Amino acid sequence: MQDCVKISFIVLICFNNLFGQSGRVPAYSESSPEKAAEKMSKQSVIEKADGKTDEDVIRIETDLVIIPAQISQRSGKPVADLRKEEFKVFEDGKEQEIAYFSNEQQPFTVALVLDMSYSSVFKLQEIQNAALTFVNQLRQNDKVMIISFDEKVNILCEPTDNRKVLKMAIEGAKIASGTSLYSALDVVLSEKFKSVSGRKAIVLLSDGVDTSSRNLSANDVLQQIIETDVLVYPIQYNTWDDVQKSRKDSAQIFYDDDDRPYSVEMPRKKGEREQDYEEATNFFKEISTQTGGRIFRVSSGTNLNQAFTSIADELRKVYVLGYYPSDERKVGVTYSLRIRVYRPNLSVRARSGYVLTVQQF
Repeated sequence: MQDCVKISFIVLICFNNLFGQSGRVPAYSESSPEKAAEKMSKQSVIEKADGKTDEDVIRIETDLVIIPAQISQRSGKPVADLRKEEFKVFEDGKEQEIAYFSNEQQPFTVALVLDMSYSSVFKLQEIQNAALTFVNQLRQNDKVMIISFDEKVNILCEPTDNRKVLKMAIEGAKIASGTSLYSALDVVLSEKFKSVSGRKAIVLLSDGVDTSSRNLSANDVLQQIIETDVLVYPIQYNTWDDVQKSRKDSAQIFYDDDDRPYSVEMPRKKGEREQDYEEATNFFKEISTQTGGRIFRVSSGTNLNQAFTSIADELRKVYVLGYYPSDERKVGVTYSLRIRVYRPNLSVRARSGYVLTVQQF
């Protein structure tokens, strides 16, 4: 009887946005531990081939921990010439032997997610031009999918490296009402990226204020992000002043008994309250920090182009370190991580911890 061989790996793709602190020891920079991701446990499910029993299935496990890291100068400029010997990795305070190291450029699949609601401070042409510039700055073997959202989520293009198709998709984006930000991210995380292997990133242009997602909250999306290996780069603009001006202009005018006019503002709706903007900013901070991305705040077309250019540059320069833990692993347990770089005055962005999960390949 022909054996059915299936291989199950414990692989941890770990990202988090941590800025290194230099000065403790002048000769190195390090990633500082933050709150580790919430404990998660995933069952490894191995499907049986037709006619096979458990005795026919060979399970092989490896506990190689993979940590992508981004290293930059204090100015934010990526550093691309570090050697393996300049890194040290610690798990729960214990130094680990680095078994894998790579600073080679590897392809990404990028979801470019564009807010097409009326509240955008940018004109449609500005958004489209900046998006096209970003796509053209990626490497030829990087794939991009284009998603726009208003009240609905619109899949304008599935992942492709065909620049002509991407250009047509970006030019097909249209402004409409509503802002289903959480729904758009949910579609990318739970549907579109499920079958995508390799490195993945989401580049998101929005003010961060969701007004029309149904049955989804910021916490729901954040939990999904914690469980993935996706880098998230929010590009945030502020629409607060425009929203307040619009409210003032739309206030109803009444007249008193002496025929003197006075205005009455309508009750504030979701997306018009100060707390909505505070929650949006906190949400963007969380999703960038948890994944190892970075938040960019923009206010003009020039800033927008600069943000896209910086993200494209960062995606080209990611270090990947791997080690076999010296202690026994337990599924569902949180382990802290710290990366030190023995070169002064550098910032290190890498995950502060991970939860051991089992993934099926």
